Amino acid sequence: SVDDIAKAAGTSRATFYAHFTDKQDVIREMARGMWETAFALYERFGLLKDWSHASIGGWLRQIFDAWERDAENVNLVVQEMPGELQAEFMADLEKRVAALMAPNPNWSRFAPDEARRRAILLIVQLERGLSAVHWGGWQVDRAALLQTLTDVWVATLHGDR
Repeated sequence: SVDDIAKAAGTSRATFYAHFTDKQDVIREMARGMWETAFALYERFGLLKDWSHASIGGWLRQIFDAWERDAENVNLVVQEMPGELQAEFMADLEKRVAALMAPNPNWSRFAPDEARRRAILLIVQLERGLSAVHWGGWQVDRAALLQTLTDVWVATLHGDR
């Protein structure tokens, strides 16, 4: 509730309403901030010089760290997400796909529609897997999951057309 948010922030309802119109406004701002963070992380992938096991594994560690740091807020946003944000989520997925793919020339080994399909599937798999760990109760060793995902990403990105 607004009262809970104001209390957690150490402020009053009046101060809350000076900055936000309602609780959903807070959720919208949190979601947009998380999407900006995700976009920046996917942009970093686009800057990788190669798709080696070491470079992809290092990038995936950054993703894992971000999810662990923000898991509580992401869960809150997912639970409280207003309907219009769900449409924005799909538009943001397209931004993450574009960030993941550009400007890296390694994607040229695939036809454009195949490259995009692979990028979407890798993102959805990664994010769904981390959701299962953080909120679904999937008990899995972080290092083992990171190794498996790195193997999957490397195989997918080095696959034949």
